[in-house]
Amino acid sequence: MLGASLETLLPRTCVLCACPLPPERMVRRWPLCPECSGKLRPWTGDRCESCGLPLISEKTRCMRCRGVERSFDSAYPLFPYAGIARELVSAYKKRHRRSLAPFFADVFAKNIGEKWPDRIIVPIPPRPGKLRTKGWDQVEEIARILERRGFPVARPLERRHSKEQKKLGRGERGANATLAYVLKPGAVPPERPLIIDDVITTCATIDACARALKDGGAVSVVALVFAAD
Repeated sequence: MLGASLETLLPRTCVLCACPLPPERMVRRWPLCPECSGKLRPWTGDRCESCGLPLISEKTRCMRCRGVERSFDSAYPLFPYAGIARELVSAYKKRHRRSLAPFFADVFAKNIGEKWPDRIIVPIPPRPGKLRTKGWDQVEEIARILERRGFPVARPLERRHSKEQKKLGRGERGANATLAYVLKPGAVPPERPLIIDDVITTCATIDACARALKDGGAVSVVALVFAAD
């Protein structure tokens, strides 16, 4: 039983291809082999100054963001939600492979250190009761690791009872998110927060969180996201 528990927490094989992990990955406790992690392809080149998606023929803003007022100042998704990136998020969120949390934290830490070292991290809050019933939340798990590594983290936001975003159409997500994410009573947000999340689709969630933060006194709000769908 102990061996099975340790294998679940610290697997000796890659969570995607099931190949044995080399010794250095066991030391770092990444349940992801070099071949699979090497297939991650971050976006490069010019990006939309608003949502952070790659620009094709546009300048400064993509077609989706033109004429749209955002509460956040900019978003920066690292990978397209496809291929290995999608498999990783699925393994982490849907198959509850919490052992992947250090990998995600390392990816976030590298980019935060390079681009936003002066920002205070604000994780997207979980659904009400999720931590109590399930014992963990995928974004909060990353935030806790970053916090233990010395990154400043604040949690001024809370999520009210609402419909799950993933079950709604694109047109419904904005209104639902606006009602869902609010400041905790008496909370004072940092002036320059950095929202972190795992996946964005319409930007509705980070926009609602940014609106709540700015209503509470935040001056500039940016977001770092692992992948964009």
